[in-house]
Amino acid sequence: MTLRITIICPENMIDDANQFALCVGNIMDDAQTFRSAGWEDAGGMKFALASLLSSDDFPLVASSSLNAPAHAPTADLAAAMRAQSVLETWSPLMSPLPPAPDPGKLLAIIGVEPRNVIPLLGLSPIPIEE
Repeated sequence: MTLRITIICPENMIDDANQFALCVGNIMDDAQTFRSAGWEDAGGMKFALASLLSSDDFPLVASSSLNAPAHAPTADLAAAMRAQSVLETWSPLMSPLPPAPDPGKLLAIIGVEPRNVIPLLGLSPIPIEE
């Protein structure tokens, strides 16, 4: 079974989150999962979002011991473990509403399309300055 996963990453955790994505992902490009913080909450905190399809074992894989994968033997495991240690998962089966985005946590929303997640979390796109 395939699940939609949307991950909300605080701006200050992008580098660590990318190393985590590299370690649990399948290709080197996973190190670029989170590029820039293009979303903000009502308080002005900035977040990067990534949405992906994953197997239904994502919660297990995401919480398992991390190792440098064959496709990235020099992955920064310390950074990946920092990200993993603050990862919180939520699905509609757990409670009616997701936790609010938090500048100290990665939040993985499971089984909800991104167009529905963004309003639930109270996020807005950051206007692009020209």
